[in-house]
Amino acid sequence: MRSLITVCVALVVLSFSASAEDHGKHRVSVREINHQLNQQFPFALDFNGIKAAFFAPKLVLNVLEQHVIVEFSMLAQRQGERINIPFKLTGHIAFDPIHRQLILNDLLFDNALARSELVSQPSKVVEMIKETIVEHFPAITLADFDFLGSSLAPETSIGLLIQARHVQLSY
Repeated sequence: MRSLITVCVALVVLSFSASAEDHGKHRVSVREINHQLNQQFPFALDFNGIKAAFFAPKLVLNVLEQHVIVEFSMLAQRQGERINIPFKLTGHIAFDPIHRQLILNDLLFDNALARSELVSQPSKVVEMIKETIVEHFPAITLADFDFLGSSLAPETSIGLLIQARHVQLSY
């Protein structure tokens, strides 16, 4: 009888700690993030005399370095010169507790994807885009918890973990 009580107590303790471990975590899948990205594209910007249209976003989660890459296509035009440039922006995910959103923060223009395009089409338009694109780029929302209908979003976040198929928010 004593061993039965011990086993029952152990099971209760283990199940409580397992549920406590899951409490305070919410996962956002790559599919949900891609859906949110596609809601924001295509869009156009006018900056420094350049008209640019952005389309076809593609999300890449970098698990090792814990950052996000968003690849785009951009069609830019200035004074009759038109250039189609593939490029990517790299950034970190941050939780915005006021808007209950995961956003892409600390954007960096990574021209590794566009390098061949940039070399084959040297122009003032490309140079201006390289120098100023991040300053003019709008905020990128990766997940909107109001849009997802999630009541699990916390007021504050204590951690984000990028995994192969989802982003995990801990609070």
